[in-house]
Amino acid sequence: MSFPDPAAAEAAFYDAFRELDLERMKTVWLDSADTSCIHPGGPLLQGAAVVLASWGEIFRDSQPPRIEHRLVQASADQRLAVHTVEENVSSGGGERRAVILATNVYGYVGGSWWMLAHHASLPLVDSGTDQTRSSALH
Repeated sequence: MSFPDPAAAEAAFYDAFRELDLERMKTVWLDSADTSCIHPGGPLLQGAAVVLASWGEIFRDSQPPRIEHRLVQASADQRLAVHTVEENVSSGGGERRAVILATNVYGYVGGSWWMLAHHASLPLVDSGTDQTRSSALH
């Protein structure tokens, strides 16, 4: 799959997340040892295989979450784009909700835009009855 701009890659990323679709998630990330991801409260994950395995763990035995994202800030040149987004994530059952700030980094490589990095904060708001963080949200 080819993405003509960072917005298209970002839309595909959130669609894959929303649908818990690991195969689609694989089409978004650059296959590189330099690819990285930090899930809320988690360690730095490096390399496409490790990053995608982490998404597989998140997706396993989960119900599709409701996710809306809003672009807060964007910077870009011809080869690199950095997006700060606000993610509104609700668990599949709707009983848990979190607002997460994330930074998504995209690179233009081989004629397409790819996700290079995703770094998500700990939830800013959790309006569920259980105030502990759930790894199923992200």
